[in-house]
Amino acid sequence: MNKTTIISRTKLAIISLLVFGFVSCNSTAKTDDLNSLETTDIGFADSNFERSTNKKIPDLYYGVDTRFTAVKKSDIDKATTIYDFLNEEEKQQIDHINSVKLVIIKNNQQSDIQDYGKSDQLTEAQLKILRSTDFFSHFTIRTEFKEKNKETGKLEDHFFGPHITVVPDKQAAYIDGKESLIAYLKRNSNASMTAIKDNKLGAIKISFLVTKEGIISNVIHDAMTTGYSSIDQKLLELIKNIPGEWTPAENSLGEKIDYEFVFTFGPRDGC
Repeated sequence: MNKTTIISRTKLAIISLLVFGFVSCNSTAKTDDLNSLETTDIGFADSNFERSTNKKIPDLYYGVDTRFTAVKKSDIDKATTIYDFLNEEEKQQIDHINSVKLVIIKNNQQSDIQDYGKSDQLTEAQLKILRSTDFFSHFTIRTEFKEKNKETGKLEDHFFGPHITVVPDKQAAYIDGKESLIAYLKRNSNASMTAIKDNKLGAIKISFLVTKEGIISNVIHDAMTTGYSSIDQKLLELIKNIPGEWTPAENSLGEKIDYEFVFTFGPRDGC
């Protein structure tokens, strides 16, 4: 075997090793990518891919719930103090109550139906307002109070202002579950998000009813806008055409009634 032949065979061996190494690495990368997609929830793979390739799309929030925190009508009718509307952690923060203001909310704004108290005990007028509320009425209770600073021991002024929606004892529910509903909305609105420019996106609220027959009705562009008519329209269309079935709401007598939901969409840090 001459010197030229040895050199040629050596070069060929080196090239073969390089080619094999490149193919193996590329194959591993593709396998990892496939594994990554296979372990991703169905309906989210496309969304995650688009987020990684389009840095201008913000982190998005999709929510379907009552307009504000849901409190059963039966519990509201039994309420006598502000503490009936606070959780345990909030109750522990209060050293002294300065005032309690109850206000009915209509058309997303505070109305003239309101009353003011100076203790944790709700006034007769406040109780009368609460008792007069019907399903899907909305109100807020602003409690101004003093809390002791754990470091200085001094009393500081703070307030709670929960917004509440009155609901029946049995609320309407999507049979396939809320996670499935959100997945449907995300998956089918994903392509519309390419309209977003420079990470600029507003929030939108769309209200709708689940009737006592379990049918979606009265889909309304309720408040605000994303800033892109194509996205607003797509979300309205998706709400109108939610697939699957709903369990209707029922009042305390077991009678089926209409139930209002609000779909909220927008940047996660702004909803």
